[in-house]
Amino acid sequence: MVRYIETLLEEKNISLETFLLENEGNVDLTIQILIKFIYSMPNNIINQIENTFRKIDFLNGDMMNYIEFLAKGMIQSI
Repeated sequence: MVRYIETLLEEKNISLETFLLENEGNVDLTIQILIKFIYSMPNNIINQIENTFRKIDFLNGDMMNYIEFLAKGMIQSI
């Protein structure tokens, strides 16, 4: 099943294999790993994240800023 975030990033030509937070000492953290983490969360959190992606897309914002924000949150929560 293709999920909303994956479809959106594909439309924006953002590769799921893109590495995140490498300059902060994280290796092997990709957008794909972040998406798996997001979709392992409760539905209300998933909906909030998807809605934020929709708002960023509507306003032609930079998706990578939000993705990096989410990645930092993921690292802190683990």
